[in-house]
This record gives sequence, C-alpha cells and structure tokens, in this order.
Amino acid sequence: MVYHIQAGIAPKEIYPATLRLGGTNPQGDQISFTNYYMELNGKPYFAVCGEFHYSRYPEDSWEAEIRKMKISGINIVATYIFWNHHEELEGHFEWQGNRNLRKFVELCARNGLYVILRVGPFCHGEVRNGGLPDWLFGRSFDVRSNDEGYLQYVHRLFQEIGAQASGQMFKDGGPVVGIQLENEFNAAAALWELTAKQGDEYLSGGIGGEAGAEHMRILKQYAVDAGMVAPVYTSTGWGAAPFLEDEVLPLYGGYAYTPWSISEQNPDQKPTPEYVFVNYHHEESETGEFDPPYSKTKYPFACCEMGGGMQTWYLSRFRVEPESVMAMSLMKIGGGCNFVGYYMFHGGTNPVGKTGYLNESTTPRITYDFQAPIGEFGQVRDSAHLLRPLHYFLRRFAGRLAPMATVLPQGAEAITPEDAHTLRYAVRTDGSAGFLFVNNYQDHVEMDTHKDVRFAVQLAGETIDFPRKSRLAVRRNASFILPFNFALDGLNLRYATAQPVTVVESSALATYFFSMPEGIDGEFMIAAGEGITTLSADAGTVEQDAEGNYTVLIPHDRSAMIRIEQKGSREIRIYAMSAREASMLWELEEGGQPRLIFSEIPPVQTEDGLEFFSSGQSSFSFREYAGGPAAAAKWTTADAGCSIAQHNDAWFHSYEVKLPAKEIRLETRKIHDHKIALHLAPGTLDGAEEVLLSIDYTGNVGYAFSGGELFHDHFHNGAPWEIGLSRFRDTIRSGEIILETTPLRTGVTTVAADAAMAVEKQFTGEATAVFRSVTAVPVYRVGLTK
Repeated sequence: MVYHIQAGIAPKEIYPATLRLGGTNPQGDQISFTNYYMELNGKPYFAVCGEFHYSRYPEDSWEAEIRKMKISGINIVATYIFWNHHEELEGHFEWQGNRNLRKFVELCARNGLYVILRVGPFCHGEVRNGGLPDWLFGRSFDVRSNDEGYLQYVHRLFQEIGAQASGQMFKDGGPVVGIQLENEFNAAAALWELTAKQGDEYLSGGIGGEAGAEHMRILKQYAVDAGMVAPVYTSTGWGAAPFLEDEVLPLYGGYAYTPWSISEQNPDQKPTPEYVFVNYHHEESETGEFDPPYSKTKYPFACCEMGGGMQTWYLSRFRVEPESVMAMSLMKIGGGCNFVGYYMFHGGTNPVGKTGYLNESTTPRITYDFQAPIGEFGQVRDSAHLLRPLHYFLRRFAGRLAPMATVLPQGAEAITPEDAHTLRYAVRTDGSAGFLFVNNYQDHVEMDTHKDVRFAVQLAGETIDFPRKSRLAVRRNASFILPFNFALDGLNLRYATAQPVTVVESSALATYFFSMPEGIDGEFMIAAGEGITTLSADAGTVEQDAEGNYTVLIPHDRSAMIRIEQKGSREIRIYAMSAREASMLWELEEGGQPRLIFSEIPPVQTEDGLEFFSSGQSSFSFREYAGGPAAAAKWTTADAGCSIAQHNDAWFHSYEVKLPAKEIRLETRKIHDHKIALHLAPGTLDGAEEVLLSIDYTGNVGYAFSGGELFHDHFHNGAPWEIGLSRFRDTIRSGEIILETTPLRTGVTTVAADAAMAVEKQFTGEATAVFRSVTAVPVYRVGLTK
C-alpha cells in the first residue's frame, strides 16, 4: 500500500522569541530562543534532558552514573531538590553526603553537562508530601499559597539552595542553565503522609487565576534574590497551570503508563493519546494536555516529563515496554518538539528519614527504579539502547531538523489511540528535504503489522516514492525516522529506509552512520553526481539506473559499508548498521570530534580513557571505527590481572578484554515458600563494582531485610526483582538477608455479613507467595587508558 503525504510547504517562519530568557557565560557562550527552538551561540541546540535525583543515589557513584547519561546522549541533567530530604527537621538543613547538591552540580560540569535545578518548593516525584516537610503542615497558613507564613519558609529554602549553588550558574561559568519553579501547580497535590491515605490529598490554598500567576512571580523573584539567575526559567505547563508570559518557558510531557488513573473501581488503563501524531506548533491542533493560554506558535514546544519509564504503584503493576520510551520521543519530535526531557532517565533509591520513610505511600518504601533507561543500580537497559542512536542523531543533525515544520497526512486528525489498524506517520520538512516519522506503537493496544508499505512524499517540484527495490514491513511496536533529500557532503541521498545516526569526518573522509530498523532492509538511493567515480558496497547489491542514480540494497540482518569515491572531493562512506549493531554503538568525544566504538558492554568516557561496566562477563570485546580523524588507540590497563589483545580489519580496530573472574558464593535456605534466608560469604563485595541479586518470585510485595531492617522492596509486576548490594554494605554486614513476600491474590474479597465486631474479610480464589530462585551476578568495572 502507498501512503501519501503533501509536504511541499514553504519553510517554517523562524524569528526571535518574545521570551525574556537567555544569557551569556564568561567563555562567551550564548543561550537564546527563537519561537521554535533553543539556540546555543546562534545555532539550533536540541536539548536532550534526563532526570536523575542525586539524593536518591550514593554520592560515591554519582560521577560514573553522570557519565553513563552523557554517553547515552543526554546533554542536560535535571534534578529535583526535595525540601524534606534536606530539612526533614525544622531548622536543620543537610547538604552533605548523598544530599551534597554542590558536588553533584560540579560533577555535571566536570563532565560537560548542563543542569536544570527543579527547586520546588513542591516537587511531587512520589516523595512524601510532594517534598514538603511534615512540620510545614497544620499551621495557620496554607501550603502552596501566597500566605506570608508559607512564603517566609519558601524564601528561606531558596536562600539555602542559592548558597549551595553559588557560582554554579551559567552566567558565572557554571553548568546551571535552568531553574524550574514549583511543579504541577493547580494540577496535582500530594498526601500528607503522616495521616492520609491514597486518594486523600492535602488541599493547598487553591490560588488559581491571577493569584496563581502572582505566586509563580514571587517564586521567580525569590530565586533571583537567592542568586539563582539562569538563562532559562521553566514551569510545568499542563493542568491549567499559571503562566508568566514571556518570563517562563512552560514545559510539557506525556506517559504511556498512568497509574494515577487506576483505582479499585477502574483497574484497567485506557490507551493514552501520546502515540497519535499531532502538530504542537499549529494553532488549530487538538493536543490533549497541551492547551496553552498563549499562541502555540509563540514559544518552542518543550518537554520535561516524557515517560522514560514509570514507577509501579500499589494498584498498578505494569511492565514498561522499552519501545514505549522510544516511540514517545519520536512522537514528540515528529510533532515539532525541539527540546525533550525524560522523567526518569536514571532510577534511584529513596533514603530513609529520621521520622520515617520519605516515599509516597502508593509506591514502594525504598525503590524508585522507575523502570528507567538506566536503572536504580546503574543497569543500562534496552530502552537506553533504543534511545541512544536517536540522541546522537539529534546531536549531529539538530541544525537540519530543528527548523523543519511538521506536516501530517490527510486524515491524521481522525486517528484515535484505540485504532490498531491505521499506520501512523508524519513529516518534518522545509519543503524540499526532511524526515519521515513512522510509529506503530500504542500503549495498551495490540497494533497490526503493516506489510508492503511504500511512501509518496509530495514536494513542490517532485514526488519521492520509496522504497523501490525492497518491501517495507512495519512491525508492531516499531518506530523510526527515514530521511529524504538528505545532504551527503555535496551529494544527495534521495531517500533511505534507514535512520541517520551520526557522522565522523576528517579532511579526507566523511562517514555517515545509519541504523536499519529491525526487519527492514536498508535501501539507499543516491542521486547521480558528476564527480562520482566509483560506488561500491561490501554486502548487498548496487544498481545504477539510466539517469545515473545509484540504489544500494543492504540486508537488514547484517551491517555493511558503502563507499563513494569522488573526483576532487573527499571520500564519502555510509555505514548501514543492523538494529542489533546500532544498539551497541557508543559515541565518545575527543577534541571536538566523535570517536565511535561498538560494544555490548556499557562504557563511559573518563579523563584518561574508558571504563566498562560488565555484568557477569569477565571477558568481552569491543571495536573502534578506524575511519575517524584520530589515530587508533593503543589501550592499556593498570587493573590487576586484566589483559587486552588487539587486531585490525578493514574498518575497525578490535580489542579483547579479559579480567579475573569473581565467584559469588550465595547460600539459600528456605524458611517458608514465601520466606527465605540468603547467606553471603565474607568478602562477597570485595573486588566487584557491584553484586546484583536477581530474584524470581511471585507475590504481592517483596521485602528485603537484614538484621531486622528493611533495606529494599519491590511491587511484583512479573519482572525479576533486582537488588544491588554495594550501597547496603553496612546494612548486610552480618552476611544474612531475609527475603519475604506477601501473597498475590487473584479472586474476590468479601466482608463477612455475620461479623460480630471487627470487619472480617473472606477471600475466595488463588493466593500465591513463593520464591523460585535467587542468583547473584558480579558487575566488573575495568578502566582503559591510551
């Protein structure tokens, strides 16, 4: 079937935004805004923002995790500053250890990442009271109001934050480019966890309308007074949020899994509208939560809370599909978003406070893993591997994509989230070149597979129809971007059934990397060029038509190099990667130029070279592309017992790494089906970055104790329960861990009619509480230098 789209439009009108935002740092870097995108030094800057909460992670591991985020393509780290993590007891602020905001911000700067501070005072984030301290309630004033008593405490908080972040603002040469004021104002409240139960939210002063705008104005002034002067001030824009016109950039988001919509009376979530294409920069588009009180074309559409996952809630036990995260990004970008933000990008662990657990009671007491791309214990997950090539694309080709307008095909507005049969697609274009966005993912819907798909993109002077040599099948849950009229260093790639990822350049050579979606052969049509002398591929087929155009067809299940030699110009290469190989691609930065390595084992870049984090594998290999401007690295290591062997082939330098294997001795003793004891040998944690338990069980809630202290928990959702032990070293020093689970019930609970006194509940059905197996895997950390 041929899918048509009329994309012969005039280029989008781009002009300076009326936002009174922006600024310059001492190095001369300048941040500014157009009506459509953020700029850095006058050029489009595609913000890829990832949430990571420093107070939910061990301080001594922050830098490694920040580096994992950076190599994943994140360029801005957003972090909540939870008031009750820092002033749990009135008048006693804590800024040390895992609460050391200054150190966290400095580590982001050291690793070349910008920072957005979400200063609250209300944050939510599934934290007790939404982050407001317990002692703030029951006063003569209303929280989240313009009452003088409340504002006095907020002013004091902001002064404390400002002191911790002093000298870290962009204007001072620091990394802080943004300050978010409040969160979900007029849209969400929170429980007062000391007394309330789920659904019983503590009311604020209810200051809507002009009073709400005045509240936001006061918060902004308090931030400025505290020295938090940043190029960007933001606030969440959904839920009839108050709005400071031209002073604050409203941010939006969307989630595939919405546990707040689940109740005992309504246990099933409906499909969300997040996976139906819309044009966020079009006045007449209907876009759900995005219904701003200003013209939709006035400001860039930007996001702070795209679901990088979601935390399980007691009444909602879903498993986040990795494809949902990738599709969410693609939908936002396809709709005209030039500023994406993931909540969460990195999971964490709730600290236990002096007065009790600091989580919101609808979620687990301890874990805040969020099923995020990078997990609670640093696990790099499938969603991260899907997102990383997209983030590299946004980094390398923002200048092309950001100014392009969104165009929807005829009838797109009629597609509903429940529609499993209609192929969803859109284009971003300047009228002559662009990118085709295809999505076949929808949460809570089983989508059809579409076979024999062809596209006809109608431009002003031509129609590009593709593919021509292959058959394109769009699988269930697939989402991808295909380019048309894509400039290749003076040549024109008419179309490709592969997604652009990045480019590596030198004076003699430019290599473009493309990812072939799973199950789709890479078809590349290169327009005839007078200077082309030879065009070849080391796999697949190459054909030339009567007009001199070349069509290269690469099988989807292998990678191949296409070489284009030109008279008087540098060589052009296209490396077509299989989906699997694309998931192994990691982009390093060296002297302003990228270096590309391929590895199944996650690496990070350090000042001296590389570090790999290998889960369970004491030997592994990686490859570095040999066609870049940098010379091949001669990797060495000072790690005891580790060896490296190197060999080269046509395109890559390959390395084999071996290190001493660590044996984990774990004894399991059954107490009951629902309760077991684990015994760790002395020294179990020695010589390993981490020891990761994987627990296969069925139950309702899983609890992990040591010495009678609860140190981790899990709401059962069918996935293995994982616990990293290194951060609990002091807790488990006895070597014994007790795992226990309450029953998972499938059936009906009724109240006995003849109960004489206390309510007597009777359950009819099946109750399961059983541990099947526990495995322990060491995580190795090995450093390489050149």
